[in-house]
Amino acid sequence: MATEAQRKAIYKYDDKFERVNCRLKKGTKERIEKAGYKSINTFIVSAVMEKLEKEEKFLK
Repeated sequence: MATEAQRKAIYKYDDKFERVNCRLKKGTKERIEKAGYKSINTFIVSAVMEKLEKEEKFLK
């Protein structure tokens, strides 16, 4: 069981992030893993940031 201090630390850490759920077609997870990414989250964050940077440059 976590102490009160540990719980506070966890909540403080979690506040640095936003959670987004997404659904992918079956087999996508395996394709991402085969591409060599350490985690699905790493791949999604990388893909989103890449796309977002392109979009922001276009909007300027």
